[in-house]
Amino acid sequence: MKKIYEKIKHKLILKTIPRVKNFKEAYSYCNKKNTLGYEFEFLCRYRFEKLSNYIKNNKGFIFPQSSDLLLYCIAYFLKENKGIAPKIVDYGGACGENILFLKSIFGNDILKSSFVIETKAQVKESKKWNYSKKINFSNDLKKVLDENKIDIFFSSGSLNYIERPYEILSMIKNHNIPMVCLTRNNFSKEPKSFIQASNLADNGYGEHIKKYGNQKIWYPCQSLNETKIKKIFNSEYTLMLNASLNKTCILKKDESYARDLIFNIKSKYISESRK
Repeated sequence: MKKIYEKIKHKLILKTIPRVKNFKEAYSYCNKKNTLGYEFEFLCRYRFEKLSNYIKNNKGFIFPQSSDLLLYCIAYFLKENKGIAPKIVDYGGACGENILFLKSIFGNDILKSSFVIETKAQVKESKKWNYSKKINFSNDLKKVLDENKIDIFFSSGSLNYIERPYEILSMIKNHNIPMVCLTRNNFSKEPKSFIQASNLADNGYGEHIKKYGNQKIWYPCQSLNETKIKKIFNSEYTLMLNASLNKTCILKKDESYARDLIFNIKSKYISESRK
């Protein structure tokens, strides 16, 4: 009965959310709620503890829902660079789930050569948990790209939650990252910004922690322009994958559609690790 009540309550809240003209308006509205998405320290703590509990209960094994495409990219990289663990940027990589999964395959070496780009609040929280202390968390993508020869840029459903996603992708292209994998994308023929509300329990990896309650978490969000992204990489990259495989990031089915994209640089590439 309580679950039914919560569903009805959530639907009523969704109907009260105003339309916004741009991402800044959405950001401002969410900020006034004092629970601004991924910058909310309470949410960060909840997500890290939730994953910590999952790791303890499942003997450390994790298999995130988007890892299949990441593994596809790694397999292709290994074909070209046999025996070399790729250097990876997981943009919006939450609590490091993908890197922890890869650790079960490549061992501790992957921790040294991978980076999770997250909000300042997430980066700060990552220093407090034993399982994430060894992962390279950073809030400065440009610095990571400037100081490291990255092989794979991976993003799973995170580009929709930042104000300037096309600038990020242009930066990736300008740094000549060999492989770019974008999954769980929320595209639209008429891209627009909007406000997303979710229950705390819907966030993070693992079972809900009841002591935290189940308050609303607010996110500024926007649908993306698929054509615009393809144009960024068109001249210097080959489109390896262009398919609707993972649809878990679609929020408004009548206005959006899913598409997974993998770009591979056209020029012959040798990993920095082989020089």
